Amino acid sequence: MSTEREIPIPPEVLDCYSKYRPTPIFRVKKFEELIGTDCEIYVKDEGTTPSNNHKANSAYLIAYLCKKDKVKTLTTETTGNWGVALAKAARYFELETICFIDAESNRFRPDRKALMEKAGAKVIVVEQDDNHNDLLSLSADAAIQYTRTLKDATYIFGSVYGYFVIPQTIIGLEIKEQLQEQGKYPDIVVGSCGGGANFLGTAAVFIMDHLESAKQVEFFSAEATSCPILTQGKSGLYSIDSQGYYPMIKTYGIEGLLNDGQYIGGLGSTIIAPAVAHYHSKGIIKAKTFTPEEAQKASNLFRETEGKKVALETGYQLAAVIEKAKSNSKKIIVVNISSGRDSTYSID
Repeated sequence: MSTEREIPIPPEVLDCYSKYRPTPIFRVKKFEELIGTDCEIYVKDEGTTPSNNHKANSAYLIAYLCKKDKVKTLTTETTGNWGVALAKAARYFELETICFIDAESNRFRPDRKALMEKAGAKVIVVEQDDNHNDLLSLSADAAIQYTRTLKDATYIFGSVYGYFVIPQTIIGLEIKEQLQEQGKYPDIVVGSCGGGANFLGTAAVFIMDHLESAKQVEFFSAEATSCPILTQGKSGLYSIDSQGYYPMIKTYGIEGLLNDGQYIGGLGSTIIAPAVAHYHSKGIIKAKTFTPEEAQKASNLFRETEGKKVALETGYQLAAVIEKAKSNSKKIIVVNISSGRDSTYSID
């Protein structure tokens, strides 16, 4: 909710970050060569965080603030990665975690439940019902109902809202400094939109430059064909849950996933971060949908050239990178991959 230009990182959280940040950035020359482009593609690797994805950045701040407010138990919904991040952060700050994962995500990512439990979380699998059109709202409602039976507990939705988005901007701040050291500045910033935190984390600092200094940067977001939140979403008042737990926010939303039966990883949010909706409505952020097949093909190409296996949601970003690289010449393209290899870092 803050309107401040900068928000200081609490020392306790900065201490956590200092153990795994800055995350690396590297140019993917073999990938460039394979797709046949003269653009320079730089990849920021958030797969090196303790949770192997960007969500650790939010998890440690959220767990710290909850500890400060004397909360003892955190509950959340997850398709897998967010639950791992929050469980690890909660354990660090000596909090309990209960993660609700839908049965479909648990089937496609069977290792996530074990990783959450290894980090100390209790995991509850939620079966699909006839009252929900998307998996995140299904798990969110189940988590909220459960939370209301607990004492000194709070439910945390792992995307969309400011408390989750703001910590992610450390990604773009690092990218800007890392590229400056090489005398570079991006022409195109690519991200993907589930709830929008990944995209804003990468792009926010460059959007600010664009607004304040008229920097000519293109902002391009990939989304799944079954969850066209930017390309087909409607502006209005939305909440992630139907329990009256979270306030309504003005943003884009869709009624439910376009259910084609295909798994799309972590890109299934039916509402988007308000800032993404705002800048899309102003024409600053562009978006396009990609199929799961396109995402998987891009992931395979990346693995073939760079030796890194990435999750499906990252594949959507890479599909967008390929499109931009093929339709532009001699541009600098930046993308943040938020899943990749086993973490090098542990701060438990």
